[in-house]
Parts: sequence; C-alpha cells; structure tokens
Amino acid sequence: MEFVPVSPDAEMRELLKRCDLLVSDLDSSDSLFFYGCHSNGNITGVVGLEIHGTVALIRSLAVTSNIRGLGVGRLLVQFAEEMARKKGIESLFLLTTTASNFFERLGYMHHQRDSAPESIKTTAQFSGLCPASSCFMSKQLSS
Repeated sequence: MEFVPVSPDAEMRELLKRCDLLVSDLDSSDSLFFYGCHSNGNITGVVGLEIHGTVALIRSLAVTSNIRGLGVGRLLVQFAEEMARKKGIESLFLLTTTASNFFERLGYMHHQRDSAPESIKTTAQFSGLCPASSCFMSKQLSS
C-alpha cells in the first residue's frame, strides 16, 4: 500500500465527514500535512499531522467503511509516525472520542488535557473543535 501527500479536496472532506470527523479548519494552517492512500483512483484512507515545533497532533484518521478492519488505519498511523520522525517530531498527541482502544494498541497513552504542551493547547482541535470529553493521548517518538 502506497501513502502519498494529499490535499484537503472535496473527496477527502467527504471521507472525513462520513467518518464523523471535523473539516472546518483544514485550510487554516500551513503546519497541517495530510497523507492518504487510494484504490481505483478514489481516496480510501487519510491521516494528518499538525506540526508545532518538536510536537505534533495526529489529525483526521479516516478509512472508508469497506476496508475497515484490514489494518489500513494502523498502517496510516505508522506512516504518520515515520513522517513525524523524519520531521524531527519527538512527541505525537491526539484527541479522540471513539478510537482510544485503537490508539492504545499502537502504544498511545492517556493523559489529562491540562498536561498538553502549550503549542498543542492552542490548536483549534484542542481549544474548541473537539469536545472536552475527548480522550487526550500521546506517544513519545524519541527519548
């Protein structure tokens, strides 16, 4: 499976909406990078990295319903982690309302929201778009 940079076009936005993910701030940051995979010319999976210095927020992990359960989400997260390492990211953070068990299996740990680095706290996702009930999780990429 090949992962390539993708832009937040109409097709990607539609995938995110079908997965009940936010699309309102996709164009608001030049620190936001998306990677995706395609099948038969259609996007089937996507993941985003919102980079802030040596930390980043994993964003918008989505996989089409017809291929869920085949490991594509796991591969997308692993790819995002690899890209983050190449960009000098030391820690990844995320907010989720539905996928905490999935991320736990990939080595992400739960944290209190007030423990987030300031650069993560000021993101649109953290400061207002994601509900306060979202699980806040992180993973260290370097020691």
